[in-house]
Amino acid sequence: MSKVAVIILTYNNEEEIFPCLKSVLRQSYQGEFQVVIVDNNSTDKTVEVVKNFPQVHLIELDKNLGYAGGNNVGIEWAYKQGFDYFIVLNPDMEADIDWLKNMLITVEKVDKPGLIQSKVLFWHEPYRVNTIGNPLHFLGFSWSGGYKKLSSQFLSIQEVPVASGSACLFSRELVDKIGVFDDYYFMYHEDVDLSVRSRLAGFKNYLAPDAKVWHKYSFSFGTKKFYYSERNRLIMLFSYYKFLTIVAILPMFIATELSLLFYALFTGWLKWKIKSYGGFLRAGFHIWRKRRQVVRIRQLSDADLLSIMTGRLKFAEVDGPFLSAYSFVSSIYFKFLRFIVKW
Repeated sequence: MSKVAVIILTYNNEEEIFPCLKSVLRQSYQGEFQVVIVDNNSTDKTVEVVKNFPQVHLIELDKNLGYAGGNNVGIEWAYKQGFDYFIVLNPDMEADIDWLKNMLITVEKVDKPGLIQSKVLFWHEPYRVNTIGNPLHFLGFSWSGGYKKLSSQFLSIQEVPVASGSACLFSRELVDKIGVFDDYYFMYHEDVDLSVRSRLAGFKNYLAPDAKVWHKYSFSFGTKKFYYSERNRLIMLFSYYKFLTIVAILPMFIATELSLLFYALFTGWLKWKIKSYGGFLRAGFHIWRKRRQVVRIRQLSDADLLSIMTGRLKFAEVDGPFLSAYSFVSSIYFKFLRFIVKW
């Protein structure tokens, strides 16, 4: 049976990590699996709690490397130990007893598996969906798929554009082909980036509907999240599209950025939106390197890439007439884009 490493990145999670570990360590999976905790220099008692589980491999970092960098440390350790599969799991999750077994069953059933997404349900509403895989807008936005719908609506394996980094699996083969998370991102959008690279390299991303985890989720959206989400969205957007596609999206891209500046002005986040442009411009050399990587791994045209995207825009917990109007215009533009992009 396959060797699996479950990597859990912690940062001041002393309250959540105990039940998380209890649920992961009781798995029914009969193969070899190792739980790896990477602690991002917590200042609370997280590490002390983890040390109550001697069967867990603990890696203590001397500084916070962010979501991408911290998880990469765990993945790279497991890779060197010869593990076949790597699962990243948030510390505020609890897993069903058959979660790990069902993740591996899904891998065996699907064609060209890239990232395999767990079915993530709400802890406080255990039969409702937090995400079953995330849609991807052609301008780089992504959000929770199936949000607040009943779990029973999603009982079949299905392809997903983006596998949420909160609970997903990927293989040694995928790492060999496309690498790990982009640690330049630090946090937010790194799972979107990895999912797009997976698709460009000819792999497919899937939902494992029977692999259930429950997320102690609470919605939050502050200035730091806004900054990193926007900066990283722009980095990703200009890393993967061909030049002609960038030209084709430019009118809608400019209109979207003007709309976001207007939104930021009235929410008091204008400074952070402007900073995101500065961060994007400073990433120029990094984007150039990513574009070179894409040339090496690409097996998908931009037309194929657009086929897994959407022009509709919908965010969890965010709604209103302006967003609806934008989504309508964006959907029309997306149809035009799909018509003209043949490369």
